[in-house]
Amino acid sequence: MTPTLNWKSDRRLDVLVLGPMNEDESVAASCLPVQKAVQQLLQEPTFEDLLSRSSIAKEDRRVHVPEKIGGQDIIQSVLSRLDVADLVIFNLTPKEGKEEASANVFYELGLVHALGIPAIFVVHQDAGKVPFYARETRLNRVANFEEETLRNALRSVLFDFLSGNDPDNNYLNDRVSQFYGLPIVDISAAVGLATGYYYNFISRLITEGRFLGLYPQLIRQVLIVRPTSVSSTYQADLESLKKALQTQGHTLTTEKLSAPEGDTLGPLWFDHVQGIVIDIPRTVYPLQRSPRLLAFHQHHQNLRSPVAERIYTQRLSQFGEQLVDRFMEGLRYQVRVDGTHVRSKILHYTDIENAPTLVSQLLA
Repeated sequence: MTPTLNWKSDRRLDVLVLGPMNEDESVAASCLPVQKAVQQLLQEPTFEDLLSRSSIAKEDRRVHVPEKIGGQDIIQSVLSRLDVADLVIFNLTPKEGKEEASANVFYELGLVHALGIPAIFVVHQDAGKVPFYARETRLNRVANFEEETLRNALRSVLFDFLSGNDPDNNYLNDRVSQFYGLPIVDISAAVGLATGYYYNFISRLITEGRFLGLYPQLIRQVLIVRPTSVSSTYQADLESLKKALQTQGHTLTTEKLSAPEGDTLGPLWFDHVQGIVIDIPRTVYPLQRSPRLLAFHQHHQNLRSPVAERIYTQRLSQFGEQLVDRFMEGLRYQVRVDGTHVRSKILHYTDIENAPTLVSQLLA
């Protein structure tokens, strides 16, 4: 299952509360208490300490409910909020007289699952049937929608999400991701590039009986170094990596190896330090042209205030981080699928800052 994305990479917290709505598109009464309960929780000392240590300023802690924004309709509001949400809290309680959650709620839940956004679920304990797509998720049942009741129900689960204290629950616990092994959004874009990188380069290094068998002294370990961001360049990151390695006396050597029999992809070029192969995936950088980032640019091209511009810059940074996250997870997915055909224990993931220390440890 995909690990939860780093919600605090942009030093913001945006929570969206979704639930049943009235026919006139006003938010149903049960959404507002959830919003207020979460806002109150974020002000409690344990949450305040956690968020402060994560450098999340008070003005950057937002809890939203659907609303009309600048004359935009509710659908545009929901989509805009989903586009930047770190977490969605769903109220799955049916409307009065209904057996299951509202159709609009489950439509939004499908979007959240497809986008790979973490979610928490609240439902009244006396509600009707929970639709079967949500029955295996962790449901926080409440006796009523009083703010104190909601705070008590959500306190531990919200803290676990923010702190990462519950490694067994990544909050992407939906059946679609379980079926495909990844959220739907990860099946394309960044993961497509990761698949090509794995097939054309990494798998050739770590597959049993191929380059690994012919050149064991040149391929002792393999380090994949995370790019600094999709908005950087391969050359800039490579220069930073070389300088970082030099601080511990390591120098990259470029190697060209002839392909073993049966490998039709030609010679293999790579950089290494005494058999420790080190590579920054250069296929990551074209993600700066991904539809996600281009659409975000388009939606925010007419910023009118310093605050809006700051939020835009923060979110743009996080979207870039998310794309790199998805690339790296797509790579891990390919390794898992190949199982015993590859020597996964020699494969390591690091970043530029920590690469020199890891190289020294592996050489030792």
